[in-house]
Amino acid sequence: MRAVNLWDFADQRLPQGGGEAVWSCARAITWRGSSEVSVRLRTDGTDPARVVARSGDTAACSRFGQHVVAGARWLSPKGDWYRLAAGSRAVTSLAVTGGVTARSDGRTLAVRASKDAQAEVTGHLATGDDVSTVPTADDPHQ
Repeated sequence: MRAVNLWDFADQRLPQGGGEAVWSCARAITWRGSSEVSVRLRTDGTDPARVVARSGDTAACSRFGQHVVAGARWLSPKGDWYRLAAGSRAVTSLAVTGGVTARSDGRTLAVRASKDAQAEVTGHLATGDDVSTVPTADDPHQ
């Protein structure tokens, strides 16, 4: 590895007494120039953070890709499933569409959804531009 960067881009209060969540973006670059990006979600009682999104050869999580949006499934302490989403500091609102629909005028969102609900998260910037999520990881616990 030539360089590894890790930054927390959002924190979120979870519903139903779930505590706090922290969203992190990690970027690793090899000497050959290829890169891998992963978004991790760390919740109270979860150790270590789990990877919820992953992509290779992208500018995401770098100085050239500072706008990050990610989503994940989450099981509350009361047994209800939620779709969580978060965006980096320039994100002004989030929208979830698909198997569940919701909107947040802020950088985080939590909406109750069935465990199997497929959803797409889009972030919106003050400039009017949209930010798509980093692709979702193949995590059966999402």
